[in-house]
Amino acid sequence: MVNASLINRLSQAVDLIEQRSQQNRPWKIVTVRRGLKEDPDTARDRHFAAHPEDRGANIVIFDFYENEDGRREPRSPTGWASVRGT
Repeated sequence: MVNASLINRLSQAVDLIEQRSQQNRPWKIVTVRRGLKEDPDTARDRHFAAHPEDRGANIVIFDFYENEDGRREPRSPTGWASVRGT
């Protein structure tokens, strides 16, 4: 039969294993889409609400998606704006 003491010892062992495994992990890097005039904290909160698995990231890289006029520009698949010849 399982008692509270055994559960407590198992819980402590799991916590210790988790701490050791986190020490050996590389940094977690997250890319957050953000408008040029959008507050960075608002963009982070919006991203983490949609992707809770990204919480605790070591580095946040902002991917800006608006031009100076405030209009949204679609991104091309390569990340570069496509240029049409005249």
